[in-house]
Amino acid sequence: MDVADKLRPRPRWLEILWSSLKLPTHQHALGWWIGTRAAVFLLWAVFDGFVGDVSYYYDKIAGLFHGMPPSQVLVEYPTPLIWILSIPYLLGLGTQVGYSIAFVTLFLAGDALMGYVLWRGARQYGTDPRPSAAFWIWFVVAIGPIIYMRLDFLTAALSAAAVLAIVRQRRASSGALIGVGAAIKLWPALLWPATMVDRRAVKRATIGFAASGLLLAAASWLYAGWDRLISPLTWQSDRGLQIESIYATPLMVARLFRPEAYTVEISSFNAYEIDGPGGAIMMHLASWATVLGGVLMLILYIGWLRRRQRTAIEAGTLMIIATLVMIITNKTFSPQYMIWLAGPVAALLTISARHPELLANHGRMFSWLTRPNHLRQDEHLVVPLTLARHIATWTIVLMALTQLVFPLLYAYLVAMSWATPLATIILTLRNVTLIYFTVRLIALACRSIAFPRPEVVTA
Repeated sequence: MDVADKLRPRPRWLEILWSSLKLPTHQHALGWWIGTRAAVFLLWAVFDGFVGDVSYYYDKIAGLFHGMPPSQVLVEYPTPLIWILSIPYLLGLGTQVGYSIAFVTLFLAGDALMGYVLWRGARQYGTDPRPSAAFWIWFVVAIGPIIYMRLDFLTAALSAAAVLAIVRQRRASSGALIGVGAAIKLWPALLWPATMVDRRAVKRATIGFAASGLLLAAASWLYAGWDRLISPLTWQSDRGLQIESIYATPLMVARLFRPEAYTVEISSFNAYEIDGPGGAIMMHLASWATVLGGVLMLILYIGWLRRRQRTAIEAGTLMIIATLVMIITNKTFSPQYMIWLAGPVAALLTISARHPELLANHGRMFSWLTRPNHLRQDEHLVVPLTLARHIATWTIVLMALTQLVFPLLYAYLVAMSWATPLATIILTLRNVTLIYFTVRLIALACRSIAFPRPEVVTA
């Protein structure tokens, strides 16, 4: 019996999702994938027209093909997305129905390809593919049909590929993948330091990141001009408190008791925002939290990079933390943001079983993640695979709560009705759980990854 088997905790509620899904072969995984995707599309049929922005993308790209200058097309997104979103327009022969079919088909194919990559990647690394395959199947069910209607799947896939490239020692490729992700959605730039797992990676991953990012930035500048290049940054800075965000939550709760004092309206930024007493204070808190979140990640990265030995397990965990920090410190929070977590979490599951490192931590701080029963009350060892599985399960729970928020109960958040209290409670529960989860992972990173104590051992 290996060390991981000895440290496997007894089944708890966090293990329910894993024990309920048996994937002994790839044929079983394929069967589950087909069945669950059919259920997701059934949900889409029920909420047709309310879960995605595909028609919005079509209108903007159609304008581009009919003479609108690229400097005025989808200014909230980086310029390379114009090129990506033009693909379904061409495949759909310029029609709205064709565009929608092509868009969803491409993303469904990407979903299937990602599941295959995770399964095959685990086999190539000599690890059990079932944890990552199970996560990928349940993740799409939990987040719902929005996965096929928004662009965030692309950055999730790129971040997963970057972690897998780190394991295969393709250092330049890992940096380049993050650079492409940053050119598509900006936020993956925060993951770049996590690609530096050794001395050669510091140089090669940085070159790959800079080369891909600068190349796409230069192409964007030549294509649409400087103002269009920086428009996503100014777009974000000018936005208000989106009703799903962490900082809007106190206002949404207060709105239950004083509905006449608060207004929820769709803004010029295509998002529902809330305004009322306390709104200015929460906006300031969000601004300060963004700065503090950046400082925190800088400290974690510096502490990690000072170590001589760094692992892909730690890199993947830091990517998850960086993504969480960016989500909870942002004054905006769209449901598709949760998709960002899927990539590094799936990759972490894929590679974790291969590495037997144990993170030793004294105290009860991490008992919520894993509690091996034979250890003393004051001693806990975190096994990478066990840690990854618990991170994955918490992520799925958060995604399921997010789907309840949008699209299932979103109408009741926007307009006051009999179900508004229930919708607000679920929104609050999701955000509080997200904060708790993030804080615990940051504590783990501080004590075991960036600034480890002498108790850290390798078995």
